[in-house]
Amino acid sequence: MKFRRDILLLGAVAVAAIVGGTLLLILRPGAGIDGFVNAEKARVTAARPNPANAEAFRATICSDEPCVLVEAGGLAILVGAGEGAADGLRARGLMRADLDAVVLPGMGLDAIAGLPGVAQGSLTVGRREPLKVYGPQGIVPVVDGANLLLAGEPSSRLSVGTDKEDQGLEGIVVFDSGVVAVRAFGGRGPDEQRVYRVDFEGKSLVIAGCRSRAEQIVSAARGTQSTAAILAAGSDRLSAGAESECLAVSDVLEAAMQARFDAILLSALKPSTAISGAAEAWRDVLRGEKAVVGAVGATIDLSPVKPTITEAR
Repeated sequence: MKFRRDILLLGAVAVAAIVGGTLLLILRPGAGIDGFVNAEKARVTAARPNPANAEAFRATICSDEPCVLVEAGGLAILVGAGEGAADGLRARGLMRADLDAVVLPGMGLDAIAGLPGVAQGSLTVGRREPLKVYGPQGIVPVVDGANLLLAGEPSSRLSVGTDKEDQGLEGIVVFDSGVVAVRAFGGRGPDEQRVYRVDFEGKSLVIAGCRSRAEQIVSAARGTQSTAAILAAGSDRLSAGAESECLAVSDVLEAAMQARFDAILLSALKPSTAISGAAEAWRDVLRGEKAVVGAVGATIDLSPVKPTITEAR
């Protein structure tokens, strides 16, 4: 009996030593500081600028509000500048000094509230020229208003970009570098949103917000060789039954099927307010083979032969 008690006592002492040592290691002076430093290092690493190379063609959802950064052929074009756009770009290492243009889908506050922040953020990382902003009717007073909120040197300001050519059914040529082109569909009226298409090396990416029309989505995809899409970008209101000013999910589905996209990133659902009915509708109709419901940080990459979608981490 004494031998058994000795073994039990020895075991208890060993357990106490292990637990005590662990607590001392965790609670030792500076341990909390070390944890904070490590967390900060991880955050800084994630936010480190990560520019795309000249062959890349990818787009990242950068905010809950309208905000998609398209990187193609070495250029960077921001589609939408909703509230939190600058913070979202910065957090993902996507805030660039060489941001080439901002294209706005509409003049609603949800798409323009982040313009001053984007201008200031890109200036902070090294931009030295006024940032071009393109959009539908009403763009001039929007840019003027944003500039009133920006103080300092002229390079911090925004300037109005001028569309190049209206080609009717083939869309409005908004921006064309000779390698990368951006076309707009719709937006000819003051209250009408634009659907944008970015073309690079025979591939196309269509970006449509929640208030876009189905026929605009179909028109944007028409005539392309290989095309993918980010649909309902910047909306938390797309659902199978809820009333809202956004395009009904059934209409989005029909447009997507008519357009025959190679891949679709549906960015309409915030994680905190995700409506399972909409997600299930997409997965059921498209069988999950081409469509992914993605949150902020999700990326669609058209560089490979078959477009790939990486969900937010």
